[in-house]
Amino acid sequence: MKQIFHIFLKDACRYWRESAVSIALVTAFGWNEVRGWAHQNAFGSDSADFFTSKYLLGLVVVLLPVAWAFMVVRVIQGETLVGDRQFWVTRPYEWKKLLGAKLLYVLTFVNLPLVALQVYLLSKVGFHPATYAVGLFWMQVSIALYLLLPVAVLAVVTSTMVQVLLASLIIALYVGGMVALSTQVPSSSFSSSSDWLSGGLFVGTGLAIIVLQYARRDTMKSRWLMVGLAIVLFLFLVGTPYKTLVEHNFPQIGSGEAVPMQMALLPPEDPGGIGVFNKDGEAEVQLPMSVGGITPGDIIQVDGVLVEIRSPDGMRWDPGWTSPGLVLYPDQKATKATFTIKKDLFERIKALPVQIRISIAFTVFRERNRRDFIVPTGEFAMADAGLCSVESTFLPKIQCRAPVHGPTSLLLSTDMSMSTCPLEKGDVPASSGEIARAWTRNDDSAPPEPGISPMKDVDFYFSNANASSQQRRPGVCPASPLVLSNPEAVARNRIVLDADGVRLVEYQTKQMVITIDRSAVSR
Repeated sequence: MKQIFHIFLKDACRYWRESAVSIALVTAFGWNEVRGWAHQNAFGSDSADFFTSKYLLGLVVVLLPVAWAFMVVRVIQGETLVGDRQFWVTRPYEWKKLLGAKLLYVLTFVNLPLVALQVYLLSKVGFHPATYAVGLFWMQVSIALYLLLPVAVLAVVTSTMVQVLLASLIIALYVGGMVALSTQVPSSSFSSSSDWLSGGLFVGTGLAIIVLQYARRDTMKSRWLMVGLAIVLFLFLVGTPYKTLVEHNFPQIGSGEAVPMQMALLPPEDPGGIGVFNKDGEAEVQLPMSVGGITPGDIIQVDGVLVEIRSPDGMRWDPGWTSPGLVLYPDQKATKATFTIKKDLFERIKALPVQIRISIAFTVFRERNRRDFIVPTGEFAMADAGLCSVESTFLPKIQCRAPVHGPTSLLLSTDMSMSTCPLEKGDVPASSGEIARAWTRNDDSAPPEPGISPMKDVDFYFSNANASSQQRRPGVCPASPLVLSNPEAVARNRIVLDADGVRLVEYQTKQMVITIDRSAVSR
């Protein structure tokens, strides 16, 4: 331990400027965060001071990780691990103690100030930090794994800051290429268990490289491990059987089993107008679908949609699963399945009577713990959501500051006919029983997302799927009655819908054309 503290104190004296900047930015973040809360409570989110505070907060959020990364690189490269002419190997340094000293430095000047900031912010809002100790711990782990670990890996396999920047550029190009490739791999956007495997491999390889460098200083082998990791992640991306995983995770409902919802393809809504192609030269097709049969108290979250097309000439089109982000409620009457298709293929089959098979993977949620709630004036506490207030300046919503993780699953429902918000000019009052809802949820099995502040902004935007354009905007104001509930997942399934004789040109997104009578204008 004596040698660990000796190296630590040497680094603290040598890199005090980097450490001071890091602590100063942490302090600036906390000051500006609290300042932003004060402006939000006093003036509303439309005040100039509030936007200035948000701008400064965003700037600090960018600078602080950069300062941490720079400090970690400097401290690790203080005893460089690359080459065979390091001065420090002539001293009685044990690699385990050297590694321990570097780890102690990071804990002292990154994690310790961050924990102090998070405890202060929780206390400032009125939450007891000890209640959220596990969440705070996982926030520290997340920052260590997603930020500090990759930076440390680059630092141990390079000897200068220039090399670190060059390696960062190469990695950025690789990540950009992987992202571009993922858009070409069918169903890869659909989350799967392979993400956890890739993440575990990333962390394990990073730790192995750091230990290998400190124990053996075998830079070539460490760099090849990085290349090998890149190759394996590439193979995971292109070789994972995403479609099979979806079918396994969302088993199809068999004949004779109860179906939690009924869906069917509707006729085209508006045959007029000119078909629209996006900037990538793809035609956008919207399939309107009727919705019904959802049990009151149930919610259907559409996790994925797969649209397969067969034409009379034998062509088969299968773009893979996509995640539409749709949520269906018991009173909902219709929804849309949207997909894009390349222009040349669309022009070839648009007028043909094709067969369409729509597979829908979904999760059934059931409302639990329903209770009434009247929206108070000013800032108020709402169970599971933290401290909240009503925002009515721009988009009507309830905005909350939730500690650490945010609500696991919280649904807010309101009868729009009982809203206390004033009608705007041209709005049509809602009829009794027209429900607007806002739902937010987080995976309680996953650790909190990496972040600096322990307070998470949670916004509840209300929407009514059956509302017309003339009806009042769904929203809440002080004294508006709400119903709060906590939906829980009860089933995951998949249904398949078939439709014959569909002409895609009738379902292509249209753009209306306005013609002007020039003779009438001249008169």
